Amino acid sequence: MKKQLLIAAVAATMATVSIADVSITGGAKINFTNTDTTGADSVNQFNHDIDFTLAGKNGDTSVSVTVANETTGATTTTDTKFDVENAYVASKVMGANVKVGQWAGADSNMANGTRSAGKFSADYTLEGVKVQFEDQSTGSKSITLSGSVAGVAVSHEMFQNDDTDTTVSGSFGGVNAKYRSIQDDSDSTNGDKRSFALSTEVNGITLSYNDVDVKGTGQTSSDDWFGTFGGTCTTTSILATCINEATGFGVSTALAGNTVTLKSYDVKTASTNADDSYTKVVVNRPLAGGATFEMTYTDKDAGDARADVETLDLELAVKF
Repeated sequence: MKKQLLIAAVAATMATVSIADVSITGGAKINFTNTDTTGADSVNQFNHDIDFTLAGKNGDTSVSVTVANETTGATTTTDTKFDVENAYVASKVMGANVKVGQWAGADSNMANGTRSAGKFSADYTLEGVKVQFEDQSTGSKSITLSGSVAGVAVSHEMFQNDDTDTTVSGSFGGVNAKYRSIQDDSDSTNGDKRSFALSTEVNGITLSYNDVDVKGTGQTSSDDWFGTFGGTCTTTSILATCINEATGFGVSTALAGNTVTLKSYDVKTASTNADDSYTKVVVNRPLAGGATFEMTYTDKDAGDARADVETLDLELAVKF
């Protein structure tokens, strides 16, 4: 009996070691959205977004795979498949961090995070300066220098076609500031882009200001402070919603266990060259059991002959 207990204990220990560096995380969002457009019937939509990430690690080498199943829009057909979103291998080679595979870039006021395969990244930090080289199967290459100077974070990315992407951010007297400039020398039709963001907290209330500007006839997209913009990005389509200019103010505070955010902003789209005014109210509340409820109301006042739009989105989300 003692031998059996000993064998069971050893086996349990070995099993624990074998799966100690493997983890599964994920999350799910369920949305109900009502869209009321002037002169048309209101539309109700039910959508979901479910994802799982499987990560394994052995020493300095790790593997991560994310699969997701999601629906968007009232006409979305049933999709029972889980599509691979991210899949990459990361390791250290002679002190450098190396990453190869498929993953998405970060969202910002000037870009929706895009995902592409065949990516390679290697970075090495020397004397506080991080040097990163990135390459893709499409042929896009860049070198980024980043670091901190007197508490100010600076990043400068240089592309093979002479384009540059520079970001400067820091806190100055209690005010958080971030400036980003993209110099587009390879395509004169897109134009240079810049964004500027400020935020500060006063008596428990967070105040924010955001601004995006694209030179000439250029256009950009957003999936951050202003919400999701994008689409076909053609100047001939009235449905295109790519940003040419955007400016807005926001206020956020805790109220009765909720986080309440109010935003007011104007967006000039590339398709119409008219200013659309938005008022957005977001109420976020944690629920029992680890879930989160979020209500978002958006009132869009079109700046031309297009119809005004009111949208109410109710979201139940959970992460694990």
